[in-house]
Amino acid sequence: MKESLVQWTLLNNPDFLGRCLDFRIASKIGQEITTDFGRIDFVVEDVKKNQLIVELETILDTKPKLDYCFSQVIRYKNVQFSKKTTYCILYAAETQSPNKQIVRNFGNKNDVLIRTYSLNKVKGLYAQTVERLSLSFGLALPEPKNYTICFLRWLNKILMPFSNFKRVILTKNELAKYFTSHRTTNFKCYLKLALDFEMVEPHKDRYKITANGQDYISNFSPYVFNSSPKQLPSIDLMNEQKRLLLKILTNGNWTVHKINIYWFLRFLEVTNGEWIPNMKDFAQEKLDLANGLFGVSYKKRTMYELLNFTYNFCSELELVERVKSGGMYDRVYLTPLGVEVNNIFSLDLLAKKSRLNLSFKFLE
Repeated sequence: MKESLVQWTLLNNPDFLGRCLDFRIASKIGQEITTDFGRIDFVVEDVKKNQLIVELETILDTKPKLDYCFSQVIRYKNVQFSKKTTYCILYAAETQSPNKQIVRNFGNKNDVLIRTYSLNKVKGLYAQTVERLSLSFGLALPEPKNYTICFLRWLNKILMPFSNFKRVILTKNELAKYFTSHRTTNFKCYLKLALDFEMVEPHKDRYKITANGQDYISNFSPYVFNSSPKQLPSIDLMNEQKRLLLKILTNGNWTVHKINIYWFLRFLEVTNGEWIPNMKDFAQEKLDLANGLFGVSYKKRTMYELLNFTYNFCSELELVERVKSGGMYDRVYLTPLGVEVNNIFSLDLLAKKSRLNLSFKFLE
């Protein structure tokens, strides 16, 4: 089990973490704190404002790992966020006895607390934590899937042909009026977006515009009708189109792009919106956390695209705001509308789960 997932599990289970540390945690002061003396894994505080700076490790099974751990802690001793600061190494109890003794000797010599946790217990706790978070949303959905669709406003390009031809049913060739061909991946991705947001539906070997699609077209921006095909995807959504998309998003029909938005909001819940990558080559431990949460094994570029493209959707619908940092990561937080939509997701999934688990014993 990777250290990043161990850390995520421990910090989401403060009672268990407190027992491991023999420290009554009142709050988390911070995690992955970058300092001039290295990046601190996390800092916790008790009710008396005593702080514990923790160096987290998994199994310390090699000399390089031990040396790295010790050098990190020695550097951390130059850092102090409170006058009541203690330093601690927290590592896996599955480490072999000879190395445990080396760690204890280091702690005694350098006035560093030495604490352990069971890696096997953390593995079980990780599964329980994911399940608990799923239950808090009502029902776990399939994992998200990455598509090369960056914005919801790209619906303009796939729906415009219905306005041009003034018909409710079009062939694939007609629907691909502004694409090179209906066989291209680009067209298929746009079509998937329109299908997932219930703008069109299959009709034999053709596609029929739905009532939702007609409402979307009736609220086209005036700029749409005077724009070139290349400009169509760049024209912002009108307020009535946003309302329509929010209505479709929360109607309980869980299509892939809607599921991606659900998972993104869940990602914000789990990470407290503390980070979203600004570049494709971001920290491996953050990738591990996101992959573990989503139940996928994406590479950095794919995860970067999934998080940022889905953020764009949420931003267009005014569900989130982004705080630009100028660094590798930005912060993201839910708007009041985002909180409301998140609550609707939770209630809908909870109702679905309740129906699945409904007991008829009282009828017996």
